[in-house]
Amino acid sequence: MSEVLRTVRLVLHPVSMRDHGALLTHWTGPLVRRHLFDDRVVTPVQVSEIIEASERDFATEGYGLWALRPAPAPASPGGGAAAPGGPLAGVAGLSHHEGPLGHGVDVEILYSLEPDHWGRGLAAEASRAVLDYAFGVVGVHRITAEIDTANPASSQIALQLGMRRWREGPAGPDGAAYYAAERSRWVGSRRKVDAVP
Repeated sequence: MSEVLRTVRLVLHPVSMRDHGALLTHWTGPLVRRHLFDDRVVTPVQVSEIIEASERDFATEGYGLWALRPAPAPASPGGGAAAPGGPLAGVAGLSHHEGPLGHGVDVEILYSLEPDHWGRGLAAEASRAVLDYAFGVVGVHRITAEIDTANPASSQIALQLGMRRWREGPAGPDGAAYYAAERSRWVGSRRKVDAVP
């Protein structure tokens, strides 16, 4: 089973300690952390813990977090090899998450992009590849998303992915909406628009 995923515009590699510096920079950016970490600044130790947890999840569950980088440009005829993927564009992946209002543990999809990559459809493209992998390769039955109500762009991505509103979260400024995608619906729809064979 290959854990490297490819889409038309991205290559997704499981996060590792080699990504630590880029992840720290990405996750401490104010526009990224606002919704991903409730505006808290993560420390280098916390980034290490997140990477280690993802590596454990890949080893035990078959999924975790992927670093998103631009897909290499095709090699030109007579030219050398394809250019490397370049800087970190964001992160997408799956994690165990305490379900809404204490309703058990869910597999949750997470995604974040560098702000200069917003508005290009890359979060949906990467998330679609993650869902294809989770449902088709790993066999996960349901994937949820907890989305801050103050983040309508993220809600729009969930809807583009075919996720449905699942539960309401607590009201108030830190309220959340919960979305879910079911394997039976996903596999039936085969949303393989962006996937590369």
